[in-house]
Amino acid sequence: MGKIMKPGKVVLVLSGRYAGKKAIVVTTHDDGTMQRQYGYAVVAGIDRYPRKVHKRMGKTKIHKRSKIKTFVKEINYNHLMPTRYLFEKPPDKISVKDLKDPMKKKKAKFQIRVQFEQRYKAGKNRWFFQKLRF
Repeated sequence: MGKIMKPGKVVLVLSGRYAGKKAIVVTTHDDGTMQRQYGYAVVAGIDRYPRKVHKRMGKTKIHKRSKIKTFVKEINYNHLMPTRYLFEKPPDKISVKDLKDPMKKKKAKFQIRVQFEQRYKAGKNRWFFQKLRF
């Protein structure tokens, strides 16, 4: 059986603080590590989705409503549901060591936010940037 969780795969977070949020798999650890002895993935996702915009809104209002808040987290495979969608260009590799250091984690979140906002403004992967209705 082939691997399901690959870098660039869009997943839904099923439990925890970010339950119901969409995320992208950045790196995978199928066999686990010494600290975490189970399969898990480092995911980058959207915590706060962009709001709806209309043509008649001004530039500043559109800019404010197009902001995205991101998160970066290590999550057990049991708490992720893979979708059929793939990101053509997944975010840059983020190591587990980067998540331990607060400054590196903040920098990684900022870089991911910039990448997500560029893709959102370009109109690519529209499904990913819409809030999941359930």
